Amino acid sequence: MRIIEQVRGRSLVPLALLLPCLACNIVTRVEPTAIVSPGRTAVVLPASTSPPQDNPTPAFTAMPAETPTLAASATPVATPLPAGACLEPPDDYTRVTVRGETVSARTLWMVERAKELYTGPADMMRVTQGSYRTDVGASFGTHAGGGAVDISIRDPKTNEFLYGETEAMVHALRLAGFAAWYRPADALGKGSPPHIHAIAVGDKELSPDAQAQLTGDEGYFRGMDGLPPPNGPHPDPYGGPIVCKWMKP
Repeated sequence: MRIIEQVRGRSLVPLALLLPCLACNIVTRVEPTAIVSPGRTAVVLPASTSPPQDNPTPAFTAMPAETPTLAASATPVATPLPAGACLEPPDDYTRVTVRGETVSARTLWMVERAKELYTGPADMMRVTQGSYRTDVGASFGTHAGGGAVDISIRDPKTNEFLYGETEAMVHALRLAGFAAWYRPADALGKGSPPHIHAIAVGDKELSPDAQAQLTGDEGYFRGMDGLPPPNGPHPDPYGGPIVCKWMKP
């Protein structure tokens, strides 16, 4: 299992397989047994102590597939990340409404955390599809339970798709505890709009299809892009997951 993240021109950390998720402040010593690709190192990041178009080509290059191998040890890597990253979300599954869409309070907390970590234009990270929905066939059941959201990449002021912001938005969502990927136009069938799809790691109400996007053959923690056949899967174009201490194996 290969887990590497490259974001905005800087090499990120290769990661270990943990079930639910993403990043933190600085790691100084790590001794995990991890699944990594040959020649890669793996890091488990500690929990933060900080307080709480016409051309839909994303600004990244997909990496070639590799066969994962089991590594007996991992080399620690110091990786500074933003204050507030990798905070554990609350265990609150009260259903709330945001922009007319239903999500849990836990999921909404994570979206708001991603907004704080995102450094791009204001008013982005808007939810366009929530959880607990079975009426959207193109989502292959991933939104049928909790923890699933689709995020708009439109500028709310100009209504233009901000393709250049997708990488930063995905990174912020991953720092907040989501498995997240950019989906170009038509990626889920003719007419599907460009957007970001995100699954909350560790959510107790995930549908089986959403859970597969974390740990299945197409899963985030397997270094894949979350797309089931026949649309995928493919290697994660962002490298791999960010793993936080609160994510339990």
